[in-house]
Amino acid sequence: MSGQSSFFADLGFSKRGKRIPPVEAVCAMARRLWPSKTAINIASRAEVSERAAKLWLEGRTEPGADALVNLLRSDVGFELLQQIMQGSGTRWWTEFETGVHLAELNEKHEFLRKQIDALKGRMK
Repeated sequence: MSGQSSFFADLGFSKRGKRIPPVEAVCAMARRLWPSKTAINIASRAEVSERAAKLWLEGRTEPGADALVNLLRSDVGFELLQQIMQGSGTRWWTEFETGVHLAELNEKHEFLRKQIDALKGRMK
């Protein structure tokens, strides 16, 4: 990490009682989602250079606020938010995450209901 202090580095997030900087959350998520071409994938979503993303992955620098916002607004935003909020235990996050999961399950349920109805229609 660079010697510069930043708002995000000072924040830290809880994971099993330890504070984790957002850069570690970004890197852990990125390595899980894209085991190869990790830096390219981060760079395209964070709208930074591939070199900047490589420096994050090496632990030499950290993402700025704009890059984090770009990541949160990308196709992996919710996964990043989950990674950052993991273990926080805050009420608003628990309720929000539960609501998102319920919406996903309702969507799947509706899809399956339509498939079942279509199959039943064939049997008549």
